Amino acid sequence: MCLPIIAAVTGLSVIAGLVGGTSPAVGVIVHLLISALIGVSYGVLFERESPDLPAGIAWGMVYGLTWWFVGRLTLFPILQGMSFTWTKEVAASALPFLIGHLVYGVVTAVVFLAFERRHRNWLLIDARFAAREASLRRPTGTPAPALWLFASGFGVLLQIILT
Repeated sequence: MCLPIIAAVTGLSVIAGLVGGTSPAVGVIVHLLISALIGVSYGVLFERESPDLPAGIAWGMVYGLTWWFVGRLTLFPILQGMSFTWTKEVAASALPFLIGHLVYGVVTAVVFLAFERRHRNWLLIDARFAAREASLRRPTGTPAPALWLFASGFGVLLQIILT
């Protein structure tokens, strides 16, 4: 998803440098492994959080925004041996990656929601499993929309402060 942006802006050899390599092919493999781990962590954290597609998209965008701050602005410079700084110059240079992270979050959420629904529908065949699944599903009317608004507002506020 983000690979064309990375290839154009940073270069895949920089990603390969995280494991001591220089080849763009190693960069692609490292990037795909990191993306897979982040996708699995989305599934673990948001297993029963999104009852419908709009909620899943909102959680995915918040997750992508979070990983832009945590990954691109914080961990990536640290893993390269530099110190991380949240300045307007660094944020401006990493802004193309924000789009990729948001798209990645949405795609991850939609794919996970499709897998979760398929698995849940399979479990609903047996009444015992259906009762257990109904008790585990988060009820509507939770403070999740307020959290989405807070996280999105925080991301926008940081961009305003940094620029």
